[in-house]
Amino acid sequence: METSFLYRIARRLRPELENASPLRRVVGTANVLGVLYGAPLALVTIFWLISQTDLALLVWAWPYFLLVAGLYIIFERLAFFIIFEITSGNYANSQSTLSGMVLWSAILLYGPTILWLQVASDLIELGMQWRKVTTQSGRWSLMRSFLLNIGAQVLAPLVALRVYGLYDGEIPIEGLMFENILPAFVAILLHFVLAFLIFSGYLIYLIGGQRRITPSVSSKPLAFFLALGLGLPFVAYPFSILAAGVYAQNNLVGYLFFISGILMVALLARQFSRAAESSRQQSRQLEQLEQLGRAIINGPPDASGLPDILQTYVPPMFPSGRILIWMEPGSGLPPFLLHHPIEWTPTVDQFWGWIRTQIEPRALLADVKIPWREDATTHSPLVVAPIIDVEKGEPVGGIYIELQTLVQPWDMPSLQRLFPAVNALAAQIASAINQADIYEEALSLQRSAQELRLAGEIQASFFPDTFPVAEGWEFSVTVLPARETSGDFFDFIPLENGKVGILIADVTDKGVGPALFMALSRTLIRTYAIEYEFDPDIVFFATNGRVLKDSRARLFVTAFFGILDQETGLLTYSNAGHNPPYLLRKNGDEPQPLSVTGMPIGIDEDTLWGKATVQIEPGDVLVLYTDGIPDAQNEDGEFFQEERLLDVARANADCSSAHELQTIIIESVQAFIGEAAQFDDITLVVLGRDVNGTGEKVEVDDEESEFA
Repeated sequence: METSFLYRIARRLRPELENASPLRRVVGTANVLGVLYGAPLALVTIFWLISQTDLALLVWAWPYFLLVAGLYIIFERLAFFIIFEITSGNYANSQSTLSGMVLWSAILLYGPTILWLQVASDLIELGMQWRKVTTQSGRWSLMRSFLLNIGAQVLAPLVALRVYGLYDGEIPIEGLMFENILPAFVAILLHFVLAFLIFSGYLIYLIGGQRRITPSVSSKPLAFFLALGLGLPFVAYPFSILAAGVYAQNNLVGYLFFISGILMVALLARQFSRAAESSRQQSRQLEQLEQLGRAIINGPPDASGLPDILQTYVPPMFPSGRILIWMEPGSGLPPFLLHHPIEWTPTVDQFWGWIRTQIEPRALLADVKIPWREDATTHSPLVVAPIIDVEKGEPVGGIYIELQTLVQPWDMPSLQRLFPAVNALAAQIASAINQADIYEEALSLQRSAQELRLAGEIQASFFPDTFPVAEGWEFSVTVLPARETSGDFFDFIPLENGKVGILIADVTDKGVGPALFMALSRTLIRTYAIEYEFDPDIVFFATNGRVLKDSRARLFVTAFFGILDQETGLLTYSNAGHNPPYLLRKNGDEPQPLSVTGMPIGIDEDTLWGKATVQIEPGDVLVLYTDGIPDAQNEDGEFFQEERLLDVARANADCSSAHELQTIIIESVQAFIGEAAQFDDITLVVLGRDVNGTGEKVEVDDEESEFA
């Protein structure tokens, strides 16, 4: 923090410096310093100039004085300028004219009285700018510039003229002989040296202050700019000797001819400075936009680093005093992506209400009323633009750029030349936010996929690992989920006396919800099957009551549950609205459907189920399946249907094993589907008794089955 003696003095005169940024504190202190030592210099200058004024000359030579004043005004209006970037995003400007040449040529012809023209010009400029600038810092800068300029452009010439007289310089100058030119050149050179000395206190403090607050940043650019800004006006001063000599030798006609040539040079210099600054701005904008794009690409994909990236690359992009990049609430990002300078307190409510109605950039000159503010407010030239959402095409934020009032005149064409860069900036921000949204969606989908895979693994763990088969019996199972989780399920429940419960079921719908409902239903059926091991109808009744009491999912389950006595081959079953299993007889009879004995589970609390029995003889095969097989569709939208299932089963009833028949059925379904997507879960259970004719126990493990 600045703690120097000069800063403490400046803070007493300007208390607001206490809360300013370090750079603004240094500049503010330098302005106070310039005013403090510039004021006595200006006072001395005015008294000295009064003492040197020749009133008789004013009366006698007033036409020439009027001509010089006119030329002076013309050259002042043809100012050329240089805008220089001191540090990244911090600009300074130097404006110069060839009016000094006109003034010095008049001094060499009529003496110091003509310097009142410089005093009058500086006073008029101060008054005009004072009305435009309303901030304390701006007015201190104006006063410092005025006082030091009086010293540099009036006091220094007075001293130089005194030395000019000591070297036998004549007023008016007598011609362009060497003995006339040398004293005049010495006087002009002395003017430059004295002007530099007058500004040196201000310049030295400014350069030293920058080195203190940013020691890692070179002070050479600032020193070079200050030297350039101070020396640039003096470049044309030596030509004033030539102009005065031409007047002395060729009178007014030759003088005006010479001045007209200098006038063309001034006009070209002005146009060149404008073109050079426009080119510099465009090059700078393209460079910063390119770097911004690379930084966004290399930054965090969730756009968390976007505010820091914008802070680095956007302020140097424009000669701006204030920049605000704002996003609407609910975007998941900070409201202010960029807020520059940090001590500025913007109000965005009214701005957002207006900018969301815009689809293109808008430019506002300093004298144009701000459309989103009802109260009159002063402002610098503005460029504002909406940030358009890539997907919706609607504004989701805004860009507000209040430009520095540098020497470049901001007119509507110059403001509109900023539109391409502002549009590109808005597009990059919108693209970064859209990519962040896509990234978040991808993460969400990835998390969901991981959760679904985990749910599928957990669900698969519910299925039995081993089949409780007795000698001569064979089971083969295939489960093909349409998604990561399945609404189909099967189970083999060991019961007393070598009996086994055979369950196949299907929950309506697919996804995580039906999978959870499946887990509940399986657990209940398994629990009640052990409790009511001889009555599948009571198992369904108890399960139905508990499902309707405990679940609000509005899902239902079709299920087939049979209790198989492996010694006798008797199967006692109930069918709760499920696709009827088919019993294929070894003797070649038509397949026997095990038909529905009641409605699905989970619909009506008072529902009752019937039960039936069927005898499975040696060589018979029982095929149990879910609706994913008959409802399978091919690319033409045709269904596989139960008739095709029965045709395949009948044609292959003489298979050597249940596993072989199960494989043939699944391959037939998949061949029928072809390239079409699988829309429903497929579960197939094939139960065979002494299918191979040996009457021996057939072991079936997980790898041999198609169960996954």
